[in-house]
Amino acid sequence: MLGSPLPAPASPLAALASPLPPTSWLLYPTPNYIFIDTLGDTEHHLVLIVDSDVVGLDLESWDNPNCPKLSKAQKRQKCEDKIRHAAMFTPDWTKVNVCVAQIATISGATYVLHLKSMAALPTEFICICKSLHILKVAAGIYSDGQRLWDNFYLNLYGAVSLGLAAVLAYPKDLNCNLPYGNEPGLPIFIKHVLNYELRKELQMSQWNTIPLLQVQQDYAAADAHALLASYLTIQEELQDCGFVVDPTWYWFDIVKRVRVKEGSLKEEGWKSTMPLVVQRWNIHGT
Repeated sequence: MLGSPLPAPASPLAALASPLPPTSWLLYPTPNYIFIDTLGDTEHHLVLIVDSDVVGLDLESWDNPNCPKLSKAQKRQKCEDKIRHAAMFTPDWTKVNVCVAQIATISGATYVLHLKSMAALPTEFICICKSLHILKVAAGIYSDGQRLWDNFYLNLYGAVSLGLAAVLAYPKDLNCNLPYGNEPGLPIFIKHVLNYELRKELQMSQWNTIPLLQVQQDYAAADAHALLASYLTIQEELQDCGFVVDPTWYWFDIVKRVRVKEGSLKEEGWKSTMPLVVQRWNIHGT
């Protein structure tokens, strides 16, 4: 099923990397996309994503308000228990809260996958998440990686946290005295990087709805498309200054995440690397 059509661009890459300068805050347009709610169709389309590709990745979840809230210590203990028993895990789709995954590709294709309808995790989607050679760009990659682990025991590798990359490209505009390791929200840097407004009214809607509503499909597609468009613009900005974002700063591994949460800065993950990176950029990136 296709979303609302836009005029065909001369090049999908040009359309992603060159947003129109607005006269006012324009809403981010709904891209052409393919909505998929069956396992076979998902495998058919995602197999086209190969090594060296760059994709925008986003997830939509629905959290049951009746679930008990856990403290940080309880979450850490629960996570450690899961790691010990990962080999025996099978997803319980009555409790899975990751309902939708959306992927935008450099070739111009955008896919909205209704995982809740499939009640299964597509093999090609697993391969994309685990691949070290397919770069995933996402906002709040830490929380998305956590949700993939919590629901499917699936580690996310080769992923760039787009908000942190945006801070590197525009430190004076987007840093805004954020706490250590935090990043601006998706609507903030989409407005700054692409000059578009990205509405988030449906973020907390019931994504477990079957069938998924048309407005939810449009919303999900726009999020993934805007992520990739932002990344391409940010990369141009950084490369103009001879600065390249290294995705190894942002790799998400659930075991390392637990160690970082416990306060260890000895791991060679983004939390120990980022202060040096930001410092170097602020000195030499003007």
